[in-house]
Amino acid sequence: MRRHAGFTLLELMVVIGILGIMAVTAIPLYHAYQQRAYGSEAALMVKQIIDAQVMYFLERSKFFPEDGQSMSVYRDDPPSKPEILAIKSALNVLIPVGHFLDYHIQTFPGTADGSCTVVVSADFPLFQDGSKQIGATVDSTGKVISF
Repeated sequence: MRRHAGFTLLELMVVIGILGIMAVTAIPLYHAYQQRAYGSEAALMVKQIIDAQVMYFLERSKFFPEDGQSMSVYRDDPPSKPEILAIKSALNVLIPVGHFLDYHIQTFPGTADGSCTVVVSADFPLFQDGSKQIGATVDSTGKVISF
């Protein structure tokens, strides 16, 4: 009796089953990795914008944008949006769009020395504790409070 080369149906089913188990196991790990990546990007962008605000304040004795104003950049905004270009021009920080994160920068003139708040948020949890935003406030003395 001559044996034919190839795989039997049972061998193929076992391989497909093993691949299915591996895929089911990998999906939650992928989502956790993706959550960590977005959380890291949000934290990094808050730090970059706050550092740029400090530099802007040292050069001009005021925060960007003008006192009492705010600027928002949303995930689906075009890269040519005037707010993105204004932030890049003033703070020398490029706000990425299309990364599932929203950015909000606001100045508060009513406080004693003035302050600036930066908030980066998403529609999904950015961190393991379930928080959907990260932010920081800087005042004219350079004191930064993260939240």
